[in-house]
Amino acid sequence: METPPITRHHFTATRILALATAFGATLSATAEGLYLGVSASAAFYDVDYSKAVDSRHADNVSANAGRIFSASDSADDTTWDAGLVLGYRFGLGALHLDIEGDVVTHGGEASARLPGAGASSGRNQLGEVWPEDWSLAKDRSYGITARLGGPVPMFGADLSAFVGVRRLDATFSTSYTGCLLVSGCPPGEFTDGRERHDEEYDAWVAGIAFEKSLGPVGLRGELRYTDHGNSKRTVRFDDVFVTVPVDLESGEIGLGVSLIWRP
Repeated sequence: METPPITRHHFTATRILALATAFGATLSATAEGLYLGVSASAAFYDVDYSKAVDSRHADNVSANAGRIFSASDSADDTTWDAGLVLGYRFGLGALHLDIEGDVVTHGGEASARLPGAGASSGRNQLGEVWPEDWSLAKDRSYGITARLGGPVPMFGADLSAFVGVRRLDATFSTSYTGCLLVSGCPPGEFTDGRERHDEEYDAWVAGIAFEKSLGPVGLRGELRYTDHGNSKRTVRFDDVFVTVPVDLESGEIGLGVSLIWRP
């Protein structure tokens, strides 16, 4: 009996079968359970800062009574992060779900100079938005992330997408020169000041990750976007009947690498 020739269709089917077999082998090798790791990343950090000085209180008798001035500024810079990771992997058939918590220490800040706003030439009389040097520095954060992914046999690695929520602690610093007298200040009678405020952000994060197994350790790289949202407060100067609402909004795009140990 004559053996039928191997056609292109047979060859294609053979390749598909080989890929499916490799896919199944990769799935069976995927371990469930606890894992831990260390992480490091760099991020492009962007901050928008806005404030207003409101002198519309009925008892305000300054030269700017009945007026409100507003000013805004923005800054960006590169920051770095380092942290610890603890998570658990669940198998979902052809996929896996990682639930992961982490604690991160941050370094770096975004800083600029707010130009101020007002009617005087120096924009630093009572009731005006004084020019100021300001900065917002990330201090520490912690969060929980869900990662859904699966193996990519042709690369011998895992590809996943993730979303999560975070709590960020930051420090806002500012320095200024301005007038606190209702009657106004001549040269030489302005007040210099420095302030520091603790800011808290409830953030969300999303991104993609690629993990390559190197024995018991996995090397994971990821691209992420984090929206920190807003931190708002209103400062009241009741002795001169002025209120100052402040708004700090920030976000970042980061590249990170982690070493993951899956016992």
